[in-house]
Amino acid sequence: MLTNVDETFDDFLRAVTHLAVPAVVATLVGAGESRKPLGRRAIFLAGQEPLGSVTLGGCAEGALRKAADEICVSGQSRLLDVKLGSEEAYEFGMTCAGQVTVQLTPTPPAAALWRTVAQARSNGEVLRLVTPLGAGAVPFALLPSGEVVTDGQPDPALLAQAQALTLDEAVLDRQEGAFFETRLPPSELVIVGAGPIAPPLARMAVVAGLRVTVCDDRPGRLTPQRLPDAHALLLSAPDQDLRLPPLSARSSVVIISHDYAHEVPVLRQVLGADVPYVAMVASRRRGQAVLNFLAETGVEAEQLTRVRTPAGLDLGAETPAGIALSILAEVVAVLHGRTGGPLAQR
Repeated sequence: MLTNVDETFDDFLRAVTHLAVPAVVATLVGAGESRKPLGRRAIFLAGQEPLGSVTLGGCAEGALRKAADEICVSGQSRLLDVKLGSEEAYEFGMTCAGQVTVQLTPTPPAAALWRTVAQARSNGEVLRLVTPLGAGAVPFALLPSGEVVTDGQPDPALLAQAQALTLDEAVLDRQEGAFFETRLPPSELVIVGAGPIAPPLARMAVVAGLRVTVCDDRPGRLTPQRLPDAHALLLSAPDQDLRLPPLSARSSVVIISHDYAHEVPVLRQVLGADVPYVAMVASRRRGQAVLNFLAETGVEAEQLTRVRTPAGLDLGAETPAGIALSILAEVVAVLHGRTGGPLAQR
């Protein structure tokens, strides 16, 4: 079982779907003035260390653990307002002492709710999650098909509100007595070229919460043994039969094929999609030569400025793993609207 689920929602899902005993799911539903994202989850098991954290540890985590142990016995959900000390609050993104609100909900092993949510996310579906506050009602998910998934009986009023939810953010509605979330599919990283950089890049990207697809025209390199972390492997010959997964505003593409005959057709297709990040691993000179060729063959200059080459941040990396790290760092920065500079200089 995973020992840390505090990085991404998908990490939480992998852990909760492998539970062999009843547990308590803690959901961060309120964070005061902090800009920390709501919906962060952790798992509490009776008499054991929690899996993940919703409050970054400290005294607050101890209060949650005590409440979770009581819920393991009573079986009753509880809404808890947890006070943070000044140091904890600062680490949490608050300027002074404050409090966070956490819903603690018992969950059975192999809960149908979380197993279905995990499958739906792997299918790229948009989900609406509802976590009722306090005791009594059970959490549920609303799938795009209209199917309601739960391990109990959903509250009809909350179901109606979830069906009308259009926001892409998490909302705490104390009046309605529920925490509403719209969960978009995870962002995707498409790696074109299964050379030495691809395995470490795929591995790091998955840890960072991205869904990874690797494309290559060499079956011998495109194997689960070489790329065990990738979610999908796609046999694609860009110069003959170009195949890429569907691209969207949640896709990032990095080309590491080191082959002009591959780079040009891939860039033509990718630049026609609304992807936030497209990069090519190449020397500055060769990368510019590829862009010049595309410009001469009709690709607009505005489109070409989207291509980042050489790919990655300037970390001084020379090994495949180091280069992969620099690329992933740039991807994460772009997805969050940041430049990738030192935090100390912000």
